[in-house]
Amino acid sequence: MILKVIPVGILSVNCSILADEEEGKALVIDPGADAHKIEQELTGFKLEAIVCTHGHIDHIGQVRTLKEKFGVPFYMHREDLFLINDPIWPGLEKQLGANLPCPEPDDFLEDGKELTLGKIKLRILHTPGHTPGLCCLYIDEYKTLIAGDLLFRGSVGRWDLPGGSLEDLRRSLFRIFNELSDDTLVVCGHYDETTIGHERVFNPYLRSLS
Repeated sequence: MILKVIPVGILSVNCSILADEEEGKALVIDPGADAHKIEQELTGFKLEAIVCTHGHIDHIGQVRTLKEKFGVPFYMHREDLFLINDPIWPGLEKQLGANLPCPEPDDFLEDGKELTLGKIKLRILHTPGHTPGLCCLYIDEYKTLIAGDLLFRGSVGRWDLPGGSLEDLRRSLFRIFNELSDDTLVVCGHYDETTIGHERVFNPYLRSLS
């Protein structure tokens, strides 16, 4: 498995490119901006699909660009459909260079559903709170969680944006910290990666949300 994490756009969204090296297949997760950078990292791989952990504009801003160029399906949870063309703040779409309108998903992520990329299997964990449809992608074989904006190093996703819910966020965090082992690598939606074990000990928000 190859996992490339590329910070894109002015908000430094972590766009993940997951690849099966043997089969030459790749998946793009959260292509929020800088489509040219993402395309460069795909050199040598066949793009199979685009996945968004949630519908905020900083995470979906270049779905249209990649979908039109590569002709691949786009997956997201249906509960975030209302967000995909919402700039959140006036003019943010221009600052991010978002290519709108974002197309609707070809299929929907659902809790427990499995995506397959060559020999790599990704399990969908529906973890609402930051948005109603936020989903994490868990690769059991490699103990890796692509968490979107659910969890950050030393922080958690905000719940004060449209569709956010503190109660749901508490439940989702409780779930992943009970289901996943401490050595699980967490690729966050912005900034540095972390582990479940590190956040269990050091994240002050988790203490206040427990």
